[in-house]
Amino acid sequence: MVLVSLITWAARKSLHKQDYSFDEQLEEASAKGGGLLELTRPQQYLVLGFKDRNLEARFLDGLARVSQPRILLGYIMALLMVFVGRFINDTIDYVITIRFTDYRPEPFLYVLPSLLGILVFGMGLVATLVIMKRESFQQKRVVLAIVEASFFLYTVIVSVDVCLNISEWNSYEDNKPLYWWLFMSFYELFPYTCLFFQNLPGYQIAGNMFLLGLIVYVIAPLNNDIIGDQKDVVQQRCRGELVLYKDPLNSDPEGEQLCMTLLEFEQWIWPPLIVGLAGFALLIVSFIIEQANRRAFFTKCCLDALNRKQRKDQEDLLYSIFPKDVARQLIEKQSSEKKEGTAKDESKSFNSSSTSITLFRQKTVARMHQNVTILFTDTVGFTAMS
Repeated sequence: MVLVSLITWAARKSLHKQDYSFDEQLEEASAKGGGLLELTRPQQYLVLGFKDRNLEARFLDGLARVSQPRILLGYIMALLMVFVGRFINDTIDYVITIRFTDYRPEPFLYVLPSLLGILVFGMGLVATLVIMKRESFQQKRVVLAIVEASFFLYTVIVSVDVCLNISEWNSYEDNKPLYWWLFMSFYELFPYTCLFFQNLPGYQIAGNMFLLGLIVYVIAPLNNDIIGDQKDVVQQRCRGELVLYKDPLNSDPEGEQLCMTLLEFEQWIWPPLIVGLAGFALLIVSFIIEQANRRAFFTKCCLDALNRKQRKDQEDLLYSIFPKDVARQLIEKQSSEKKEGTAKDESKSFNSSSTSITLFRQKTVARMHQNVTILFTDTVGFTAMS
């Protein structure tokens, strides 16, 4: 939920426990004779990411950039799910209600939850597009917070709708206890499946899932006394099922108790178990993907640090061989060719003959050095021989 991002942002100083430098780690590994595999990884919290919060911010910025197509696709799919799964169904139910019953509900209020859901995800989609298109705005991680906020607002909409309609849903399916779990999960919570591929950090998804489960599956049923109302219904349904069995089973107290226990499991435990497993699978997948993203981010940063070190070593070598002005020209030429895409390999381009020839044509490489005395000595006998 969006509260997770707000909490981590407000507690940034408290959560910042490490100042990690890839350049320093690479220098230490080189001094020890090791490679990239010898680098010490940055410390991490169990669920809140890197203890170096500056590094965590860099990771989230990069994650938002590479996840842009997935995030946009998630918004589009969520809009389609709300429109097809809720708005069309609400419209059909409204037409049936006013056509075949005396109840005349307000049309706008009847489809209000669907319209609010479409509005929330639509605004999130537009805000994401605007931020991604603005190159001057560097903190792309805001996009991830917008996704959190969108699903948080949708959770609020779903929670209010559940509290108002849970008693009606509980009467579906021949009054089977807790079957409203399955109905609501299909009717209300389908858009949450978009979180599977939106590539959000696991702790952000976990916050949304916790709030959703607390309100929808705990507070709403207790507030409407769904559990208490249905306890007698469970017993009556179990006894009604037992009437179908023959005398040997009915005359066996242990068999009767076993049958009632199994029926109670089917009607009390099975629906929330299915929904809980789906939510648990979403969390597991999100944390696995997040760890893979963090490993890829660590590898990329290591390679960037290695490239910087190699470039610095090459520049130091040039300064040690050539005069400062000549070395600077070589380095500038190399940089310009790299930007234009003409230099494919840094190590080769520093030694390439084309670069040197071009410099000799365009610049005067030789320099006059003041206060330098060059002493020529005659080889013994060479002058006389000549």
